Amino acid sequence: MICATVIVLAVMLQLTLLSRLGLPGATPDLVVVCVVALALAYGPLTGAVVGFAAGLVLGFTPPAGGVIGIQALIFLVIGFLTGAVIDPRDRTVPVLMGLVGLSTGAATLAYAVLIAGFGGKQVAWDAVPALVLTSSLYGLILAPVVLPTISWLVRRVTPEIAI
Repeated sequence: MICATVIVLAVMLQLTLLSRLGLPGATPDLVVVCVVALALAYGPLTGAVVGFAAGLVLGFTPPAGGVIGIQALIFLVIGFLTGAVIDPRDRTVPVLMGLVGLSTGAATLAYAVLIAGFGGKQVAWDAVPALVLTSSLYGLILAPVVLPTISWLVRRVTPEIAI
């Protein structure tokens, strides 16, 4: 229940508020940061399921363009890898920040590669490096607020499950 609530709120905030800020480069990807936070809190299996569900929700919400399911596949991989790659004892602030920055940048790059692989003509390859960089930076800006908030929320709601 907590995962679904977090993802729905993240999608709503990303599509209604963050996409309209007019920031240079990419739109801040709150959904990926939330998937990473939930994967770190619950582990790789839940991270993969939450990532897949978040990608589907984001893929079906307007303005939905392109192939449905690409974001679900990308977020599934990000959720699984972020939940599995770091031992809970090794979670320091620089490691978590780096993981969020890499995840948001990798999501942007993977989306461009997969859209181009499926024959999409809307990929402007000269803009991709700037989008990956700004997406990573915005993820790093969101991480100090999102990661502790979701970690606190998970410990309060499901203390027996949280890693």
